[in-house]
Amino acid sequence: MKTRSRILMALSAGAALTLLLSSCSSDSTAAPSGQAGEPQRGGTLTFSYNSDAQSVDPVTCANGIGLAPCQAVYGALLYYDIASSEVSPGMAESFSSEDGKVWTLALRPGLTFTDGTPFNAEAVAFNWQRILDPKMLSPSMAAAKSISWSVVDETTLTVTATEVNHQLPFMLTESLAFVGSPTAITQKGADFGNSPVGAGPFVMTSWARGTEMVLDRNPGYWDQPRPYVDRVVVKTIPADDQRFNALQSGDVNVMMVSGAKYPSRAKNAGMDLVSTNLLGGQGVRLSSRGALADPGVRRAVGKLIDNDQIMAAVFPDDAVADHFIPEGNPLHDETAVWPDNDVAGAQKLIDEYRARNGGGDVVLSYVTTAGSPSLTQVAELLQAQLEQVDGLKLEVKPLDGAGFSSALISGNYDLILNSLGGAHPDNLYKVFHTKGSSNTAGYSDPIVDQALETTHSSNDPTVVNEAYKTAIRQIIDTTAYHFWRPSVSTLITPTSVHGVEPAYQYWFRPELAWVQK
Repeated sequence: MKTRSRILMALSAGAALTLLLSSCSSDSTAAPSGQAGEPQRGGTLTFSYNSDAQSVDPVTCANGIGLAPCQAVYGALLYYDIASSEVSPGMAESFSSEDGKVWTLALRPGLTFTDGTPFNAEAVAFNWQRILDPKMLSPSMAAAKSISWSVVDETTLTVTATEVNHQLPFMLTESLAFVGSPTAITQKGADFGNSPVGAGPFVMTSWARGTEMVLDRNPGYWDQPRPYVDRVVVKTIPADDQRFNALQSGDVNVMMVSGAKYPSRAKNAGMDLVSTNLLGGQGVRLSSRGALADPGVRRAVGKLIDNDQIMAAVFPDDAVADHFIPEGNPLHDETAVWPDNDVAGAQKLIDEYRARNGGGDVVLSYVTTAGSPSLTQVAELLQAQLEQVDGLKLEVKPLDGAGFSSALISGNYDLILNSLGGAHPDNLYKVFHTKGSSNTAGYSDPIVDQALETTHSSNDPTVVNEAYKTAIRQIIDTTAYHFWRPSVSTLITPTSVHGVEPAYQYWFRPELAWVQK
């Protein structure tokens, strides 16, 4: 049995300044840490998660759940390694800059999509241009707007940031990471997200929405002998108990969970697990529109959420989130704590808002994921907590995976279940900067903006970390986000599965995993 833990570390801005990535050669087959022996070819990985992707179109890939199949179908231009806090090559072999503003992206030569279309600089430019189309409703639009690009030759692009950004490589691991075949995109139109064509390690062969997605090995993948397994199956199983039962029975051999309950059970059963502390935790993101545009209403919500009650009732085996960033992390700040539970103080704030706005009830909606008993219980508790004050109502809206993703991307929520996710602190810029690519809440705060801009403009890791801490304190003070459960993502496998290492929010790199016969 293997048990490992990864702790989020802030990326050194100096490392991001000149990112020469080609040192990781394409023919490397070194086994990831914790494996037994040399990787073996063949077999199937069956991964389970509690909801399904909305689409596998590159323009929507950066939306959490979609990262899983997108990475399998497209690979990524660059990869972010959680363990080392470094960016490494993917479909691109290097991304470098002398000043943090003008960058050179060098692609691997000779790559092709599975339909035979060349994977070249023009293909990258085509995909990034699609992100800018307002009709695509891409969560990566702001990221694409923050740069301009020009094709130099078949394998080279010059990328110019609108402002100095030493964290830019991270955008090429998620928001701008995925490249689909321009030929297939043009031919398939709106259906491309249902039957995508990429150049990554796997090819989608079927997708029964809400049930399972099947991805078969791409024999033409550039990084031979990877991928090692013949097939990856992604099963949608909403309830944690059902997923764990499927893992024990052998119907599933990779399971992702949050919290300590199932990792503890898996450990006792002799299974392998690897846990990662991600940014933030499970809680709610608050809109800055409607009644929640009022700072007092947002603060009232923060005073009413009782972390201890939620955790004791729903997740009794897990620690309560007292701090935004856990101890042991460079960004940990003892002062970055959630407000005390204060019903009387919340009542005063709601009364003041109602007096200024006609006296009617404040009615908010809470968007959550349907089908999970634990999340349903959380929603019921949250509703009861907020409705402790007169004049405040909370309507719970459980949605399936596609509906939930649509609400998050469009900003169609007051409060929404959110885990922030990701291992790199630049996710804070994406979510909370006024121009952030994932800022669907419409949140805007000058202190947060200035601090997060410093994380891009500075090349001093100490300055960058202090700026992140400033932003985090203000995010808490303005109740833009409140979580009760630390974001600990654990991947559980039987001992026959190796090479499963955390990546993105809920996923692993499937081309690195293998099954022992």
